[in-house]
Amino acid sequence: MERAGRHPAAGNAPEDAWADAPALRDAAEILARSDADQAEADQTRTRYAAEGMPTLEPDARIAPLLGPGERVVAVRHSAQLDRRLPEPGPEGPAGLGGDLYVTSRRLVLVGRVTLSFDLAEIEDAVISGERLLLVVRGGRGFSLDVAGPRLLRVKIAAARASAGG
Repeated sequence: MERAGRHPAAGNAPEDAWADAPALRDAAEILARSDADQAEADQTRTRYAAEGMPTLEPDARIAPLLGPGERVVAVRHSAQLDRRLPEPGPEGPAGLGGDLYVTSRRLVLVGRVTLSFDLAEIEDAVISGERLLLVVRGGRGFSLDVAGPRLLRVKIAAARASAGG
């Protein structure tokens, strides 16, 4: 049985046959988005070094959760957070979604469940693919699926630096 499908036209290089394949288009879009995120992260890092980190007006979801003097410095709507714990236990669901706020002191996920931890607890922040991985004290970790993970990493680092973490 002959397989139906696309065949390269005579004279075309075999790689041309797949130039418009959906997977390649998706990969090109991901690379373009990653490059744009990195460029914005680099520009933001330079701007923060020269001008300092601006603050945002807190919205109705985060305002009641802020402590005295705590400021909002970044927000990512529709964030997905996967917790990685050193041991399985009754910590609740591993995957959570909601709005992620970076404040001058904490990361706060506000969704069906509210989760918060101090910026000082963060030991490392790395990019893996299009996710931001945070390693925190006690062997815990978080995987964040957010828009602009590289830019968010810069904003978390700036907030940690200004908080002394």
